[in-house]
Amino acid sequence: MGDLTDRVVLHGKPPYTLMFLHGGPGAGGELAHLAEDISPIKGVIEPRLYSLSIKEQIDYLRDIARTGQQKVVLLGYSWGAWLGIMLAAACPQYISKLILVSCPPFCQAEANGIADIRLGRLNTEQKSRLTALNRLLAEADNTAVADGAMTEIGELFLQADTYSSLNLPDTAAECSYQTYKSVWQEALALRQGNKFAGYLALLKCPVVAIHGDYDSHPAKPVFEYLGDNLTGFSSVLLRRCGHCPWHEQYARQEFMAVLKQEIWYYSHTGN
Repeated sequence: MGDLTDRVVLHGKPPYTLMFLHGGPGAGGELAHLAEDISPIKGVIEPRLYSLSIKEQIDYLRDIARTGQQKVVLLGYSWGAWLGIMLAAACPQYISKLILVSCPPFCQAEANGIADIRLGRLNTEQKSRLTALNRLLAEADNTAVADGAMTEIGELFLQADTYSSLNLPDTAAECSYQTYKSVWQEALALRQGNKFAGYLALLKCPVVAIHGDYDSHPAKPVFEYLGDNLTGFSSVLLRRCGHCPWHEQYARQEFMAVLKQEIWYYSHTGN
């Protein structure tokens, strides 16, 4: 999928006061179903981001945010949570609230166990397939092959990260390995350099973090880091819930209720 470019999908009707940032990086489309579920409340802007640098993605998103007549409630999922923090720091005048869903750890030491947790939840066949896919990525000289392998790796990780799946359709159908490889290298450098405290210090809006207790990305250090670096921060821990709350049999209802509550207030007051 090397011909992919950044673009925006709109859900619902104007005014579009919600913006959803997907994970990956490069997993465009994975928030499409969630955006559709939320769009009856307020219109949702769903950017699909394939630029090869964090700066390019932030510049693109800033241009989108500044065109609206109202501030936006910004939801960032997984990698998108980090991107949302950086965007809200870069243009606080356009953001009314920041919702972080399944945010990755901010310190490298707290992230080191994620791969082992995932591997421990895969069966022998899945582990063998993951090994083969990683080898394919390392050797791939074809963009379509690399994108396909990256998509399948994402599906395996979702299985490992899910407590009890609702088996919703896969929406991360536009995975770009080139974007992932380029942007994630930058993102890891930010984590290793402990740069996120600086971004958090620039935030002007309320921040809420929503996290599952079964997520391979540990919730406690994320909540503690945000609490130590923010005022106006709140957190919600979902029980029997993995990395993708709206895919979860036991947690989806609570997640959707919390999300709608957070969105409803700020999208109607315009704060």
